Amino acid sequence: MSLTCLQNQLLPLSQIFGTFSSRQKVPSSRVLTKSKNPDPSNVEGIRPDNLSPVCNVFAALSHQDVNNLLEQISPVYRQCRARPASFSQSHVSANTFLENKQGIQTNLSHHTFSFQIRSFKTYRSGDVNIQKSSVTERLRSKLQGSDVKRLALGNVHNMTARDIKALLGNEKLGSEEQSRLKVAFAEGYLAADPKKNPSRAMRALKITQYILSVLIFAAILFTFMGTFGGSSVFRVSVGNGSEVAPEEINVTFDDVKGVEEAKQELKEIVEFLKNPEKFSTLGGKLPKGVLLVGPPGTGKTLLARAVAGEAGVPYFHAAGPEFDEILVGQGARRVRDLFKAAKMRAPCVIFIDEIDSVGAKRSSSVLHPYANQTINQLLAEMDGFHQNEGVIVLGATNRRDDLDKALLRPGRFDVEVQVPVPDFAGRKEILLHYLSKVKLADDVDVELLARGTTGFTGADIENLVNQAAVRGAIDGVPAVTTKYLEQARDKVLMGPERKSRIPDEEANLITAYHEGGHTIVAHYTQDAHPLHKVTIIPRGPSLGHTAYIPEKERYHVTRSQLLAMMDVAMGGRAAEELIFGHEKITSGASSDLKQATSIAMHMVKEWGMSEKVGFRTIEQSSGSLVVVNDLSPQTAELIDSEIKRILQESYDRAKAILKEHKEEHKMLAEALMKYETLDAEDVKSILTSKKDS
Repeated sequence: MSLTCLQNQLLPLSQIFGTFSSRQKVPSSRVLTKSKNPDPSNVEGIRPDNLSPVCNVFAALSHQDVNNLLEQISPVYRQCRARPASFSQSHVSANTFLENKQGIQTNLSHHTFSFQIRSFKTYRSGDVNIQKSSVTERLRSKLQGSDVKRLALGNVHNMTARDIKALLGNEKLGSEEQSRLKVAFAEGYLAADPKKNPSRAMRALKITQYILSVLIFAAILFTFMGTFGGSSVFRVSVGNGSEVAPEEINVTFDDVKGVEEAKQELKEIVEFLKNPEKFSTLGGKLPKGVLLVGPPGTGKTLLARAVAGEAGVPYFHAAGPEFDEILVGQGARRVRDLFKAAKMRAPCVIFIDEIDSVGAKRSSSVLHPYANQTINQLLAEMDGFHQNEGVIVLGATNRRDDLDKALLRPGRFDVEVQVPVPDFAGRKEILLHYLSKVKLADDVDVELLARGTTGFTGADIENLVNQAAVRGAIDGVPAVTTKYLEQARDKVLMGPERKSRIPDEEANLITAYHEGGHTIVAHYTQDAHPLHKVTIIPRGPSLGHTAYIPEKERYHVTRSQLLAMMDVAMGGRAAEELIFGHEKITSGASSDLKQATSIAMHMVKEWGMSEKVGFRTIEQSSGSLVVVNDLSPQTAELIDSEIKRILQESYDRAKAILKEHKEEHKMLAEALMKYETLDAEDVKSILTSKKDS
């Protein structure tokens, strides 16, 4: 609806309302609509110069006056105010205000331009006056970037109190503000103390971690290079070299004495290695392995060294414990590497010392399921699918029963050589060999010395000669005499001698009667070992000692000899009870009772020397985690009763002998208290003099 009646007289109402609206202090959104075909007459009637007087008039009017004026000059305006509901919506498609309110839409056109006015502000740094009066802002502006960085890193030593005072010298600060500032800088200085500076500690920790990481990586790298670099894997793993040059061994068969049978067996092996054509003409083959079995110290390793010196072929040496590692599979790998290196140098010899540690019986225990890998690899290398020609394996052990049966069969260890304790001839030969290396006096009787070293191994005899030579050198004698050899023998038999006896006379008296009891029972018991020496000077762990030496070699032990050994062992405890009473017996007989009990147990359980138990043998379970007892309670009780009976009968026999010869016993104890040590001749003279008197 247009206001044509007003257009020629004054203005369009839309312009008047816009002018009125601009006078009101109310935020609004302004919308401008541009018509496609504007009316030229309207444009001509609306000019800036024509609007200025009108605007001046309207500016003096209030809002209420304007409304009253419009109601008087325009009936249509009165109608619009009387119907406010019709003006709830505004249509911007018409050319006039009233047409928009009436909803008449003609010549639709949309040329809308929106202008949004924000009522918020961007960031401002604050009031300028407040900034100028802030000490913190002034300090920040005066400090350079390097100073701030140095303060942030805690390096306040280069910025002294004088520098800070110079920064604040021109500042006009109150006393309270100055005190706060001083406290703040003091706290900051203490917080940046290098001793408590966490940043410096973190840097040191990072440097330490870096160094440790580099070292660990280098160690792992060198380990792998040493393990996998090159073909000599086993040589690196073993340590001082697995291959031994034959010319470096200065031991030959001439240095091996007292084991002629074993030496002869190994000589044949060496001959086979030196001249294989001699044996191959008859179809013979080189044996795969030779097992040296014998007690410790009999010369097994010495024989192997002699083979290395005599054979003239490559010689590889390894010890059984070297195959055991904490890592699973290392033992089997070392066995493979050892035999691989040996096959490349065939014909050659491999010597494995203490082979029982690597060739022990295979176990099905779940505690160590990988324990059998090493021995299985050893079995496969010695006689597996791939034939092992030209490589002889020498093994040495003193525990043959612990070896796996598959290792002992022909094809692996074809030859088993026993290396026993040397007999009289062997001991004499060994003594002559070692005595030839020292300066010997003319009074030494080698045959008598060999007879007095029954049970000695080759290592014991070597130690005996060496101890005698050392003692003679300490005393400054020109040659080793019989005296030093006997002292060395007593040291091997009875242990090192203490310089003097115990100052307690009561203890010495008990020891004298105790050792005298052993001596009396041994002297008056048939089949007992002959006495060698008795002393009350402490030797080793004991307060006294009685030594015996067999007259000749014993290749078996009879029942009477076993009972005699038990009676002699019981003589010490029986003497204590007879002389001092049951309440005065001592703990000095512990080793004697242990020896007697061991003999009685073997007699009953293994040797069939009990009439009640019979010939049944009961094996001793040793080294097993689970003890299996297949004996009935009645049988176990019978065995215990028989052992107890044998021990009690032995004790009664010893007491009977001491009661019968109590005078000789007393004289022998007095002589021991006086002379401290008596040999066999002294004891014999004392007992003979009593008998003659």
